[in-house]
Amino acid sequence: MYFRKAFLIVVIVTFTYILWPGDSFTKAANDATKTGDMTKFKEQIPRIPAPKIPFINQDGKKTNLHVLKGNWLLVNFWATWCTPCIRELPYIYNLKQEMSTSKIKILLISIDRSGSSIFQPFLDKLKLKGLKSASDPKAALMRALKLSGVPTSLLIDPNGLIAGSLTGDAKWDSPEAVSLLNYYINKD
Repeated sequence: MYFRKAFLIVVIVTFTYILWPGDSFTKAANDATKTGDMTKFKEQIPRIPAPKIPFINQDGKKTNLHVLKGNWLLVNFWATWCTPCIRELPYIYNLKQEMSTSKIKILLISIDRSGSSIFQPFLDKLKLKGLKSASDPKAALMRALKLSGVPTSLLIDPNGLIAGSLTGDAKWDSPEAVSLLNYYINKD
């Protein structure tokens, strides 16, 4: 009789753990903050390290995402030929102006094959003053991340771990987006 009760307790505890992992209450709170465009945000559980695949930074030098550890990072993959990307850029620009740069860094990474010679004049033409982009002209980093298309944004924590992603364009300056970003920044 004792064995059956002990076995039943083990089974219940095991299934409870599988169905409600330790972060379930956190995840539920996070789901409650996801409204508007942010319903497309997919939390990465467990968080995984960003790959060390190099890309070209805003100064034209090779770097990788691990160099940027220490801050929250919103990485947006985009291209000049991508209409949803173009629609999203002003929202990212406004977010950059609105959010404290001490809380989160914003990094654009263009996958245009011609690199900065094509995308920087494009950004300047859109009058997004001060908005610069890095470059992944062969989409090597994007492929390593197994991203399905552009635009795609990744939220990376200060330890270099991917906290989540959003595929498709979003209004990053909306109260819903700011709330979601603040949720992560203040949670950790």
